Amino acid sequence: MRLEPKLRGMGTTITAAHSLGDDLFVTHVGDSRAYLFRKGKLQLLTRDQTQAQLMADIGMISQQEVAQHRLRHVLTNTLGGLENDVRVDIQRFKLADADRLLLCTDGLTDMVEGDVVAGVLATEESSDVACRRLVDLALESGGKDNVTVVLARYLIPEA
Repeated sequence: MRLEPKLRGMGTTITAAHSLGDDLFVTHVGDSRAYLFRKGKLQLLTRDQTQAQLMADIGMISQQEVAQHRLRHVLTNTLGGLENDVRVDIQRFKLADADRLLLCTDGLTDMVEGDVVAGVLATEESSDVACRRLVDLALESGGKDNVTVVLARYLIPEA
């Protein structure tokens, strides 16, 4: 910020994961997301920290309205920025054999519907190919924001 004063007040989001055996730890700030793909179903693991989601949480709007609300990109929590009190969500999940973990920015989720993402994950065995396909789909749909996609596949031996 000292070198670029015009960047003062800017913040960023982060969604990260760490696995240890069949334990998955997800750390989250902002509106990037983590999903678990298990047995053909895509499950959102994180909760967007946005003004629109907060409005849904307190009943001002419905959960279905969040995705199209004008405040869906107004972050209530970031790394950096003007606020000093970052609230980091940390969650623990249990992994199962063949689970896939998807970490992504809203550049993907704003442009590609969840069922399409699930379809790609169901049909593409290679994580590299699936990531490239998801990025391509987001860009083909308009690519209005940066598109970041990270995908992991877990092989969990039976106990």
